[in-house]
Amino acid sequence: MNVLKKDQVQIMLQVLVATLLFRFVLFETLVNDLGLSKLNFFLYLIALAVIMYGGVLLYRIVLQEEFPDKHIQKNTEKAYYSYLGVNVVGIVISFFVSSGIEKTYYFGFFLALAAIIYLYITQWRKILVFDNVVYALIISFPFFMLVMADLMPSLQTIEVRDQNDLKSILLNISLQISGLLWLLYFVKTILIDLKFMELDIKHKRKSLATLHGREIGAKRTTFLSLIPLVLIIVFCLIHLNLSYLVGYVAVAVILPYLFYLSKLWKAKSTEDFNSVNNILNIIIWLTIFSIVVLFFQFKI
Repeated sequence: MNVLKKDQVQIMLQVLVATLLFRFVLFETLVNDLGLSKLNFFLYLIALAVIMYGGVLLYRIVLQEEFPDKHIQKNTEKAYYSYLGVNVVGIVISFFVSSGIEKTYYFGFFLALAAIIYLYITQWRKILVFDNVVYALIISFPFFMLVMADLMPSLQTIEVRDQNDLKSILLNISLQISGLLWLLYFVKTILIDLKFMELDIKHKRKSLATLHGREIGAKRTTFLSLIPLVLIIVFCLIHLNLSYLVGYVAVAVILPYLFYLSKLWKAKSTEDFNSVNNILNIIIWLTIFSIVVLFFQFKI
């Protein structure tokens, strides 16, 4: 299916699958008293989806204002009202989710997400590198927020020490996986800039790729991509006692990552960067499925 090749669809699927795996495969099967009930979890997903859909509406409005000759959004004034209405709905839902776990201040994180999306689209999108950092943060926000909303409240309850130890381990590893995904998405955004460099030059958009070209960009991104690799290796060394997880990461993540680095170093054309981006997509999927391996690690 051609639609699945589009980066936006890939990212949305990855975020959805990772969030569902965190909740239903890992957390719900290993922890008894999660912060979010099933109803609140699905409301949480709906709130995030609505707020991010508001971001899509705003992006269309901004593009229409930047390129008035194009027909991107028919009526920008009505679209602004739609954007405001969508955000209000998403924030109201998030308020009920926060109240449901008796952590009303979590509502502020959803407000912050809406504000960051607004600032990113209207201002930060034009700031080199910082825009990549923020975009990757927006993508990975659901992971970090779910860990906080689902696991953090349960850690505050008084239970048997072993159970608390398991929760602490799950919390630490889940945050580490989420952090790794954020780094991979950050690298991915830079790869996308390299992939669409010619289009950005045509529309006079600035990026690291348009400033320094693909040859320098490929080498620089290769060096940048070493940071996630080092962190993955450190992760394996720290968690050597989790043999199944470490073995999976070594074979299914590190080996393909080395292949990705070799392809990226030699990339020059649009086709090369498209191929490298596809390899990184596979690595992200394999990283997401490490959540399933982590579940079996604790169940066996």
